[in-house]
Amino acid sequence: MNYITAQCPHCKKELQVPQDAEEIVCMYCAQPIHVKSLLSESERAKENDYQRLMDEAFSLLNEEIFTVKNGLKNVKQNVYPTAFENYRELISPALKAYCLAAPGNDEAPDFFAGILFDRFQKKIAEDGIKKESDPRLFEYRYMIVAFTVPAMLEQHTPAAEALADSFLRIWNEHYPKNPLGKSNYETISSGFRKKLCFITTAVCSSLGKGDNCPELNAFRHFRDSWLAATPQGKAKIGEYYLFAPMIVDRIDRSEKCRTEYREIWETYLSPCLKSLENANPQQCAEKYEEMMKTLEQKWLN
Repeated sequence: MNYITAQCPHCKKELQVPQDAEEIVCMYCAQPIHVKSLLSESERAKENDYQRLMDEAFSLLNEEIFTVKNGLKNVKQNVYPTAFENYRELISPALKAYCLAAPGNDEAPDFFAGILFDRFQKKIAEDGIKKESDPRLFEYRYMIVAFTVPAMLEQHTPAAEALADSFLRIWNEHYPKNPLGKSNYETISSGFRKKLCFITTAVCSSLGKGDNCPELNAFRHFRDSWLAATPQGKAKIGEYYLFAPMIVDRIDRSEKCRTEYREIWETYLSPCLKSLENANPQQCAEKYEEMMKTLEQKWLN
């Protein structure tokens, strides 16, 4: 038997009322009560609580949550834990209010995700970003993947999980050329040393090559000696570092991972190696970037 918590309309005492009953007598004041009227009152109270908590969540979203600040500098092994904790403390009050409001309301994740997306959109517009090709959009993607989505998931509730899914769906529909995947704090904080080699390692492993194989060593040398020294190199390495683990996870959970890794090798990584052998690291970098864009659009949507 299912019960609802309701207030007696006569003596105002709290009651546990069977949902399938038609009429009861209050155990405190002995007055008759029509259960249907209690159910309506309970639903109204529930809706009022939902609206109150959502309003509270909205009011707790201050501008700093959506402001990009030192994104790349904050995602390094020695500073990321502190930077993430500072951001988590900033957004957690709003997320907690949302998580209290959301249970039992199927529209809550999409509604609050829409609010978050609109606030990011406002900041993006204020920065004068009008096209997906604008490199400044990367800073927002980086911030959302490294801080905003992980902070949602750190609430460890089904409502927070649904919020992250809704937000990512809205973003990916709006920015199909710059999709985002679901990231969490543990995945990011535990993988700093792998960086560029997330995908190359997965591909080489699928092809039966060891972690110290010549191919991986060539890519690591390219990353550390050439790419990192270029003007945009550190930003590119940061992008690979954040997005590659999510791509690899999606591929590994698919039914065609071996075929996919073989295709990545033949289409992108093998040509990259030939470029390095021909002393053309710029060509290698362009091919690798093409690969990342293709895989992001294929596996993060």
